[in-house]
Amino acid sequence: MCKQEKLIYIENYLKTYFDEMILEDLKKMRGSDLCFTIPYILLVSAGIDFLGGLEKGFYKINKRGEKIGNSSERSRSFIKNWMGRVNTLYGEQWVAKVIYGAVRCGAVHQAIFKKGVEAYSGVDFQDKHLYVRINPTSKERVFIHALQFADDFIKAQKIFREEYIKKDIDDVHRRLAELLKGEMANLPDLIESLKKKGFVFSDEVVPSPSSAPEE
Repeated sequence: MCKQEKLIYIENYLKTYFDEMILEDLKKMRGSDLCFTIPYILLVSAGIDFLGGLEKGFYKINKRGEKIGNSSERSRSFIKNWMGRVNTLYGEQWVAKVIYGAVRCGAVHQAIFKKGVEAYSGVDFQDKHLYVRINPTSKERVFIHALQFADDFIKAQKIFREEYIKKDIDDVHRRLAELLKGEMANLPDLIESLKKKGFVFSDEVVPSPSSAPEE
């Protein structure tokens, strides 16, 4: 497969599984009048994790030759290097680590941010994103504006795709292919179990873009 064919494959994949999911959902949420924060954080974090993997790979090899996750490294790298192109505060020492550890991991694993961080999604105070806010009890908190976080990510992913993907087509294609080779353990067992119980149907359904591409 030549570079142009690889680039077309990558761009088609991103259009279906990134643009029509992550970006489209962010735009729909931005266009609503709902004041929430966690959905923005989760969607942006998923996008950061994925694009970071296209640049740094989706795993690393430990001393025993085993594949282990590298979500922290690839996410923090994307925040610092690419979101830092949109707002230099992302490049400040500890910012990427706090966003990943306290904001992303807090939302994913604890359903709430970890101590010392707070979020807001009103249409005001976007210019205070990544500032320190002193609350009424004199406690200092890192202030995350969810809307600004989403807007910055949308700008950063565009820069990344225009500058990195088109420069390193072979590496991106290889990493994406490696990602898509991954299989879920016990999935065939689950399918057989559901079929035995009669939980099967064949009606025509237009699948969500979240369905993996056909082999």
